[in-house]
Amino acid sequence: MIPLPEPPRAEDGPSSAGQRAPELMEIYRTHVDYVWRIARSLGIPADAAEDVTQEVFLCVHNRLHTFRPGGSMRAWLFGITRNLVLHDKRSYARRERHLAGLPEPQETAREPDATVRVRQAAALMQSFLDELDLDKRLVFQMTEIEEMTADEIAEALAIPLGTVYSRLRAARARLERFRLRLHARGERRHV
Repeated sequence: MIPLPEPPRAEDGPSSAGQRAPELMEIYRTHVDYVWRIARSLGIPADAAEDVTQEVFLCVHNRLHTFRPGGSMRAWLFGITRNLVLHDKRSYARRERHLAGLPEPQETAREPDATVRVRQAAALMQSFLDELDLDKRLVFQMTEIEEMTADEIAEALAIPLGTVYSRLRAARARLERFRLRLHARGERRHV
């Protein structure tokens, strides 16, 4: 477990005059889904992403006094999430190895077609994301899914703005090749 700093003292106020410090519950309500998705994009399995999300907000609670008012909350949360994931990834990998030995549960009821299509689309998108190296995957997800600006991404990843655009261009080119492969595969099935 990462040692956490002491909680802020009551006399500690926001570091910039005129701007109020964000409230923990306000941050949680606004960004909980974002933190969960970032944990997933960093390779945390869905069943463990909730635990990581809770750890992130525990860390936010303890470090809220270090947030720079006027800074990007999403970039700050990304950094905390990334650090926790990198630190905890080994324990999740061990747990996944243990779970992999268990048999898959049998489905007892059929799902409606719409739900099946959504799951298939999500699986296709996940397989595309899995093909990308981590650098391109993060930029792609932060841009296309999280709708973060290039400036926010550059701040969160501590990379130059040009690198953000370069990685995004490369990821979009890979997506187009992925789409063409799927289309060609579909054409072969219909012949």
